[in-house]
Amino acid sequence: GDDSFDEGSVSESESESEGGQAEEEKEEAEEALKEKEKPKEEEKEKPKDAAGLECKPRPLHKTCSLFMRNIAPNISRAEIISVSGDIGLRGRVGVNPRSFRFFRRGWVTFDRSVNIKEICWNLQNIRLRECELSPGVNRDLTRRVRNINGITQHKQIVRNDIKLAAKLIHTLDDRTQLWASEPGTPPVPTSLPSQNPILKNITDYLIEEVSAEEEELLGSSGGPPPEEPPKEGNPAEINVERDEKLIKVLDKLLLYLRIVHSLDYYNTCEYPNEDEMPNRCGIIHVRGPMPPNRISHGEVLEWQKTFEEKLTPLLSVRESLSEEEAQKMGRKDPEQEVEKFVTSNTQELGKDKWLCPLSGKKFKGPEFVRKHIFNKHAEKIEEVKKEVAFFNNFLTDAKRPALPEIKPAQPPGPAQILPPGLTPGLPYPHQTPQGLMPYGQPRPPILGYGAGAVRPAVPTGGPPYPHAPYGAGRGNYDAFRGQGGYPGKPRNRMVRGDPRAIVEYRDLDAPDDVDFF
Repeated sequence: GDDSFDEGSVSESESESEGGQAEEEKEEAEEALKEKEKPKEEEKEKPKDAAGLECKPRPLHKTCSLFMRNIAPNISRAEIISVSGDIGLRGRVGVNPRSFRFFRRGWVTFDRSVNIKEICWNLQNIRLRECELSPGVNRDLTRRVRNINGITQHKQIVRNDIKLAAKLIHTLDDRTQLWASEPGTPPVPTSLPSQNPILKNITDYLIEEVSAEEEELLGSSGGPPPEEPPKEGNPAEINVERDEKLIKVLDKLLLYLRIVHSLDYYNTCEYPNEDEMPNRCGIIHVRGPMPPNRISHGEVLEWQKTFEEKLTPLLSVRESLSEEEAQKMGRKDPEQEVEKFVTSNTQELGKDKWLCPLSGKKFKGPEFVRKHIFNKHAEKIEEVKKEVAFFNNFLTDAKRPALPEIKPAQPPGPAQILPPGLTPGLPYPHQTPQGLMPYGQPRPPILGYGAGAVRPAVPTGGPPYPHAPYGAGRGNYDAFRGQGGYPGKPRNRMVRGDPRAIVEYRDLDAPDDVDFF
């Protein structure tokens, strides 16, 4: 019994010690949890600036990239990333989805530290969905900054460019909803100024100040203002006037268009999918050096007119044509096209014999062929509907690819107008056509033979015949036939455009007044 009592007392003491240890472990675990939670609370209390520093974009850096000329439409971006990742991709993949001939081009961008030629070699023999990638090393851009005509530095053109650039920014911001109001608020009317801060007070630079009162007073006195210097040379020509304040405002607008909307203003084009390419901002066109000579008002107006015409497609807001315009251009009706398809595939062989060429089966009437096509060839009907939808979408797209417009021929300038009574390409009246002529030039008739009936086959607008040398055409040295010639025989009865000489055969016993060929 004592042993059992002792055992019981021992077990109680052990249980008490175990319970105390468990409580201590719980307290230690709670303290450890509190210590773990403290850093989380401190991170929550940290200012947002610290988090912003962690997400800071990478500074300007160079990359190297591979170019894939033809990627099949069924190859996804993830597949290219997985293939490139096995080799060592440390960048991004950009695939151009919009191509005129359904050829997709792609760029795989890597860090500058990799061996791009080795990666290109390893990707040469890799096929994805039976398509060879065939990559090539993409060269760096040679001329990233390109200049245009320096006439764009003129004050009048700069002010007009500020107006066009502000209009472009307003249009593109509305198209992309970049500065749009929140969903709950009512839309802002287009007549109100834009919410974009870069367009703030932009109208101050679009209004030109004129001294109309001073001009009126000085004009009434009948004399020019004393401070105006006398004009030199052609009064229609002016010097290029540069305004630094306006240029600074314009440059800010052009950089916004180039960086935010990928629009190169002076090149009048938009670079689509530029964010997916190796260079996020590749090429930019800038104003060239000022022209050394004076410019005319006509040149300024012509430049502004041409430039506004080039910017017109970028300023067009609508993405598709209206129904009326689409109908005029030949929009197709899906139901009518399906009926045409059924009719074309219903062929009459004879009396009560009709054939379906899609399957080769024969029927007793056209209604049975129609029913057969809709039941057994429904996929063909769907293909027709898809073709019609594709055609209509292409037709109503305002930015569909199209051939460039052919401009009409320009009228002849004053330098091309000849004196009256002369035909372009013919010699002057006092000039004899017996002189040296270019190789292959047909010789005109001589000695008055065929005058007024046959003209030399000289291209219209060509240069007249050169002056004849002394003694040419008078029985002296003939430049083509040599000394003299056959007496009494006119040469070249016909004018030929063939540069090859005529082969002549002459019978020595025949009289001289007969021609033989």
